[in-house]
Amino acid sequence: MLRPAIIALTVLIFFAACHKDNAPDVTPTGPVTQQETNKWILDSMRYFYLWNSTLPATVDTTLSTTDYFASLKNAEDRFSFLYKPSDNSTYPKYMLYQYGILFSVIEQDGPKGVVQLVIPGSVAALNGIKRGDYFTAINGNTLTSSNASELTAAMLAGTSATLTVNDAVITLPAQQLGEDPLYQKDTFMVKDKVVAYLFYNYFNDTYNTALQQAFQAFKNAGASELILDLRYNPGGSVAAAALLNAMIAPGISEQSLFAKYTGNNHLGSRDVTYKSALSVPESGNPISFSALTDKRLSLSRVFIISGEATASAAELTINSLKPYTQVIQIGEKTFGKDKGAVIISDARIPWTLMPITYNLLNANGTGGYTSGISPDYTIDEMSELPLKTLGNHTDPLIAKAISIIDGNAKTTTHTGTIRHYYNSQIPAAQKGIMICR
Repeated sequence: MLRPAIIALTVLIFFAACHKDNAPDVTPTGPVTQQETNKWILDSMRYFYLWNSTLPATVDTTLSTTDYFASLKNAEDRFSFLYKPSDNSTYPKYMLYQYGILFSVIEQDGPKGVVQLVIPGSVAALNGIKRGDYFTAINGNTLTSSNASELTAAMLAGTSATLTVNDAVITLPAQQLGEDPLYQKDTFMVKDKVVAYLFYNYFNDTYNTALQQAFQAFKNAGASELILDLRYNPGGSVAAAALLNAMIAPGISEQSLFAKYTGNNHLGSRDVTYKSALSVPESGNPISFSALTDKRLSLSRVFIISGEATASAAELTINSLKPYTQVIQIGEKTFGKDKGAVIISDARIPWTLMPITYNLLNANGTGGYTSGISPDYTIDEMSELPLKTLGNHTDPLIAKAISIIDGNAKTTTHTGTIRHYYNSQIPAAQKGIMICR
């Protein structure tokens, strides 16, 4: 995970080196010129960039690094990224990992902020802020339909912020926070079926053991149905995504295809098996496929709850499960990140480049979800307020899954939509880095 407060998520294909194997080691000789930096960017993108055929023939040395990089990006490219490791200001900032909360600003009897998620133990949590709370002002400025984005941007740019929550003014310091992504794991009965529920907010290899333990508990309880809640999940590790899929679906072996990557004329296509995906986590030890045997549920279907910030590895999970099991998706259309990138760095260049490099497909060769993956049942979680606690059976999205499991799929659920002015998790869906090794 990049710091400060940067999470993983554009599917990022990692190459151990981006130079020729027989090239001599480069000894840094001091600052490089703007011409050298811009030429390095152009040369790198000529080889790796998915849209390399649209690049110019010559380098422009008159532009700054960031402006030059922006000038090279294809109109279809929403995700290529450039940052300077030594300069914190070039890193994206995310609400959850800076202030410990996620929220949306909506219109219902006037604009208001609705708290969707709070990191346990964060200052926000210690001040009593919880899921479902409303706030009406940021830094003393009343929320309106026209200033929601501006106020939240100022909040991210500051070192602290105040929220007016239920008429109380609460001060939150900007921090660098982490999270245990397994917020809620439970089993319950629906008629004669044991249903497992998992709220999983980020594909983090640090918690792969905990994820396996959760599925072991589901298996021990006799779970025959699973509700996987990815409504705010912006992505993360490919290995963690492959691990999750392998424990859900039947008919997967270590040589089964997890995903396919298709690139430009230089990189071609690449097949990724479950064995290869599990062998190179971003952190920790490789995962043995055989070690998952007693944890696999091998379900004929899975219910996946999605939202507009469900992205990257979370979308890859949804798409890559479909060749192996029935996916019943409930909620909102996902973000639409069906592309992968590479990390490119050079000892003499102070910047790190991450150009989009691959389209992402499942084992059947299906992808192309640039506009997002549409749910089978469209339901806005804001259609019933206040928000229920995580995992609550009356949450409209969870209730829909339960009604289908119960055999009463026609049970009335709230399908109305609420106007959203701002979703604090969208920047995480836009800018993170997920490494596919």
